[in-house]
Amino acid sequence: MRGNKKSKTAAAILLTGALAFGSVSTAFAGVIGHGISAGKWQQDSIGWWYQYYNSYYPVNKWEFINGYWYHFGPAGYMDTGWYTENGVMYYLDPTNGNMYRNCQSVIDGFTYDFDDSGAAKVENHYKNPVVIPPEGQKSDLEKLVDAMCDDVLSGLVYDGMTDRQKLTNIYYWVRSNLSYSGHSATRDWVTEAYEGLRRHRGDCYTYFAVTQALLTRAGFPSIEVIRCTDNDHFWNLTQCDGQWYHFDTTPRAAGGTFCLLTDAQMLAYSAAHRGCFAFDQSLYPPTPLY
Repeated sequence: MRGNKKSKTAAAILLTGALAFGSVSTAFAGVIGHGISAGKWQQDSIGWWYQYYNSYYPVNKWEFINGYWYHFGPAGYMDTGWYTENGVMYYLDPTNGNMYRNCQSVIDGFTYDFDDSGAAKVENHYKNPVVIPPEGQKSDLEKLVDAMCDDVLSGLVYDGMTDRQKLTNIYYWVRSNLSYSGHSATRDWVTEAYEGLRRHRGDCYTYFAVTQALLTRAGFPSIEVIRCTDNDHFWNLTQCDGQWYHFDTTPRAAGGTFCLLTDAQMLAYSAAHRGCFAFDQSLYPPTPLY
């Protein structure tokens, strides 16, 4: 396929250095790897495309450029993110469009293996617990949140307590010390945990973030659960005695306590209260039946 001719040359910009794409800038230097005429990367307000020196450009096809595979869509622009072809999923780096190959990567909370052809295989089809960086790699804000959590946990968690006792204490501390304001400052959980621990108020994301900070600092894993109907309610999934349970510290107008509940218990409450806890069960590890 020869490609089409671009008309929007006025806004074109040639990517020439590492300032634009860091260590992968050589991928955009501009030589096609299988005999098609060389060219240049161009950009306008919509995105990037690759223009051959004969003024044509690839459309609806893959191109191998300076050691990397790229896919170009129907308008000739470089695709990014997930791309599916003949039932096979490929991932194109959101920043530079490089197809992932021969690597493993966590994307949107899921772990994928990519073979030499770029085909993706889900290594773990459940969302992963939040990853806490090693102490030496934490930001100043993360260290501050840790210190705030340590201060809280010093009065909640003691040697000799069971996991259930520790988790119950954490649950009721959040319930008793935060008030629901219907507003959160951000969707970055570390920043929102700091705001929640400092201001003691927020919305469901604040409750989730503060809870996640306390859980992980106390040694309990935490997975973010999101209501699937509108992506507008957040809570935690954590482990107690090796089993996963729901852990929603946000108070509800209809009442209820959601400390270490099973899938069945959450869904039963949800069915009776307009789907407030509707979630995609395929995304999360199952809880005990009872």
